[in-house]
Amino acid sequence: MASAKPFLTALRFSWRAFLLGIVLLGLMFAAHDRFHGAFERMDLIAYDLRINTITSHPSSGLVAIATIDDRSIAQLGQWPWPRLVLARLVDSLKEYNVKVIGFDAIFSEADKSDVTRGEIGEKLAGLGLKQDAIGEVLGPGNDQAFAAAMKSQGLTVLGYAFQSHNSQALSASVTTVGYLDKIRPPGPLAYPIVRQAPGKSPQLIEADAYSPPIPLLNDAAHSLGYFDVDADADGEIRSVMTVVRFDGRYCAPLFIAVADAYAGGAPMVLGLGPNGVSGVSVAGEQIPVDDGGLMLVNFRRGANPFPHYSISDIINRRIAPEKLAGKIVLVGATAHGLGDRGVTPVDGDMARVEIHANAIDNMVQGDFIRRPIEAQGIALGATILIGLLMSLGVAWLSAPLSAALGAILLIGYYGYAQTRLLHDGLVIGIVFPLLTAIVIYMFLAGYRYITEGRKAHRLRVAFGHYLHPDVISAVVDQRDGLKLGGERRHLSILFADIVNYTGLSERTDPVALVALLNDYMTKMTDHIMESGGVVDKIRGDGIMAFWGAPLAVANHARAAIESGLAMLMELEALRKHDPRFAEIDIGVGIATGEAIVGNFGGERRFDYSVIGDTVNLASRLEGLTRQFKVHLLVSRVTYTEAGAGFIGRELGLVKVKGKELLVSIVDVAGRVNDSVDPAFYRRFGDALTMIRAGDVFSARRELERLGEERPNDAPVRMYLDRLAADPEHPPADMVFEFESK
Repeated sequence: MASAKPFLTALRFSWRAFLLGIVLLGLMFAAHDRFHGAFERMDLIAYDLRINTITSHPSSGLVAIATIDDRSIAQLGQWPWPRLVLARLVDSLKEYNVKVIGFDAIFSEADKSDVTRGEIGEKLAGLGLKQDAIGEVLGPGNDQAFAAAMKSQGLTVLGYAFQSHNSQALSASVTTVGYLDKIRPPGPLAYPIVRQAPGKSPQLIEADAYSPPIPLLNDAAHSLGYFDVDADADGEIRSVMTVVRFDGRYCAPLFIAVADAYAGGAPMVLGLGPNGVSGVSVAGEQIPVDDGGLMLVNFRRGANPFPHYSISDIINRRIAPEKLAGKIVLVGATAHGLGDRGVTPVDGDMARVEIHANAIDNMVQGDFIRRPIEAQGIALGATILIGLLMSLGVAWLSAPLSAALGAILLIGYYGYAQTRLLHDGLVIGIVFPLLTAIVIYMFLAGYRYITEGRKAHRLRVAFGHYLHPDVISAVVDQRDGLKLGGERRHLSILFADIVNYTGLSERTDPVALVALLNDYMTKMTDHIMESGGVVDKIRGDGIMAFWGAPLAVANHARAAIESGLAMLMELEALRKHDPRFAEIDIGVGIATGEAIVGNFGGERRFDYSVIGDTVNLASRLEGLTRQFKVHLLVSRVTYTEAGAGFIGRELGLVKVKGKELLVSIVDVAGRVNDSVDPAFYRRFGDALTMIRAGDVFSARRELERLGEERPNDAPVRMYLDRLAADPEHPPADMVFEFESK
């Protein structure tokens, strides 16, 4: 129950945060209105990602594509082919019992062979031959053959292109050669029934000129439909135009012309309202469009959703009859060298004839994707609801709970939008609601963190004078941070004391002594904490620190030795620049091993500390620095785990007070490449090796030479004294036992 109160305190309602959330919600709506186009583009990108995550509706199997592909070009020659080849194609498709043929190609110029034929005919006529005789000599033209094939088939739809089209009123422009600014009878397919609401005529997509097929083909085709397809602002094609106003008519696209032919010329109805297109229906099937008359294409996915048949294979009857009988066949380019490709949400390089195929298949199956005005209302309403709930949550709940609420709202709304898209074909915008929720959460969470975190920060600063930051984090941030108890960890423990501190305190003014100690402790503890250590205790002149808890340290033994050496170097610098430290010396002891770390004490007063034999050993090693007259003593375990890079010498085995087992200890003099001479310490180690090998004579001689080089080296003197104590029975190893600390 001790932790319940802080938990409940975190749930206090913050009116300021809630009101700030309301303000942010209003600002998001203002931004949505001001930058509507940017939000629309983001929704288009999101739509692409979403559409590829839902299960694709399979194609009806009714639409096939006769491809102008590399294989056909290799067999039939470079595109465009003579119209005689297309006549053979139409005749073959008729024999396959294809119901409707649609050409995604332009035929605004006469066949090149027919142009040459006409020139020859003019020359023959100049020679006096009559037209009947010329016709018998030259035979029928390619365009005539193509027209005859289309008339015989009966339901062949040709495509055409507009010079330009725009949703704005078109200004006068120069008509390009091959384009007409007036409709030539019989004209392209247009909506025969237009139902317009009272009032001003709406602004629609308008064209200024078109490029129809040559009259011969124009008259032979069942109908004409434009094949223009526009990309969105980001270059992707997601929708197709269902109507373009030209020369007073409301023209229909190729995919509707083909669907109309397949339905047997069923009624086509266009509805116009004050804001634009209010509805389009073909054969009683309502096509969902926006105000501009754009229909979102429900693209089929997978490998070849519409079967492709090479035109050369169709002409040469290599296709099984049942694969084409009764179907709609679109003729279009798929060879990459011919271009005529576009980027769609499901394919970064789709042949445009496949876009028409997808649109036709949508009409055949009626599985449209809808984006009505009601969908915008749903998105805006959801934004308000999500924004209010997010504001309430962050203002009332703790950080984890408010984050969980935010995740639930985001995932829940996204799941709802995806469900409607999958089952109803309804596109509900997700960017604005989700972005609003994220912005509100980030701002409010940041606001609460800054304002309410100041109090916690002040506590951390206050307690930082007494505890290590890692310990404070372990106590404040962890759920069980204030529980008594500990855990066994592998740690490195350091003890450091000022040598002859009693004499120093007796001859120093108390005020000056406190100032000296403060300066000393600041420098020493800084090095400890910079290396990742925890300053456990500061008592008088003594420092106790450890590495490896509460946070793990990669190599705590090495960090402890580095810290000990840094403390000694810092003291050397103090001696040079501060006369108060001229006679001060310290001893540092480090041990590594298992210890218990945690909160120790009573229920109302306890410390984060370590206990165990390793702690006692570190304390004893610090005391032994006085015996060996060295500055940094570490256990062999510490020295081994620290790894290479240090200069040291093993001093032998010691039996410290309170421990029965002998402990191998190492005097660490510095780092490799420091000013320390490694040869001296290596030779000392060689002497110890000689003693253990029984070669006491050689060991004594080496130690004597070392003593001559460094007369004040205490370990050398201690070794020589030990060897001289009983020359007849030299020791097998160097073992030292001390009763005092």
